[in-house]
Amino acid sequence: MGDFSTNSPKVTIFGGTGFLGRYIVQRLARQGWIINIVSRNPSKGLFLKTQGNIGQINLIKGDFLYIESLKDSLEGSNAIINCVGILDESNNQKFKLLHSEVPGQLAQYASQFGVGQFIHISSIGADENSESHYAKTKGVGEARIRDGFPEAKILRSSVMFGAEDKFFNLFALIASLSPVIPMVGGQTLFQPVYVDDVACAVEKLLYPNLKSKNELIFELGGSEVLSFRNLMSKMLFLIQRKRILLDIPFGIGDIFCPLVYMANKVTLNTIPLLITKDKIRQLKKDSIVSKDIPGFDELAIAPRVLDAILPTYLNRYRPKGQFNDL
Repeated sequence: MGDFSTNSPKVTIFGGTGFLGRYIVQRLARQGWIINIVSRNPSKGLFLKTQGNIGQINLIKGDFLYIESLKDSLEGSNAIINCVGILDESNNQKFKLLHSEVPGQLAQYASQFGVGQFIHISSIGADENSESHYAKTKGVGEARIRDGFPEAKILRSSVMFGAEDKFFNLFALIASLSPVIPMVGGQTLFQPVYVDDVACAVEKLLYPNLKSKNELIFELGGSEVLSFRNLMSKMLFLIQRKRILLDIPFGIGDIFCPLVYMANKVTLNTIPLLITKDKIRQLKKDSIVSKDIPGFDELAIAPRVLDAILPTYLNRYRPKGQFNDL
């Protein structure tokens, strides 16, 4: 653990208990930051306290539905990191609120309280003019952040992978239960990025001695560009299962969306919401980095390859478990 004292710099992290957030917490704890994690359910983040010294990592209850109440948690912060994002909407979790309104308001508060740095996690494809509600609200959120805090750093990532991900783990689970893996957008390209590499990018942006310090937007993708179908083939090889990869045209996928939604609700989320009309709109565009926008190279980070990480957590989906060697 890094040097830590009551005079250490303070960072406030929104979404710190989530998939990416926990990796950021671990890295910043080693650097000696005082870390305040704002969460709707602080008890779910108690495991993060073991990443730092006593009193270094603090869990604060906060709800974006009552954003005014979050002001106190920002005062005195040297940096704010916003990792909050959702893939699907629910009753209280809406794209417009979490992707657009909240980030814009946090940026205004950060400016108001004189916070030194603001880092926001967005996604590749964020675009105010997108047909996808997810991507559109991400783009609107970026614009509002720039209005409220012009020097904010925005990180757009492709699909993130890691031990707790909801991408490879989900499809590996499906493959362990079903002889068929349905895919909408099998030829769509992805550039999967290891979650800790994104956390490393956040860590580096908090320090000003980088050649990239004047850049405001970064797009983060891994070392490989693969189609959805190729990613599923790689996953099946690693878990030693032979399954049918069924390509479903976009139009047919649209027809099935209401049925998937009903199955998800009737089973109380036991059947995952694999596809929605909005996800189909997203899948019509590749999720790969732009050559015109800075990325890992400018941050002096070499992204780790899929084959080095996936076997460390997907092997438990093999027919005989994780101790069955290839």
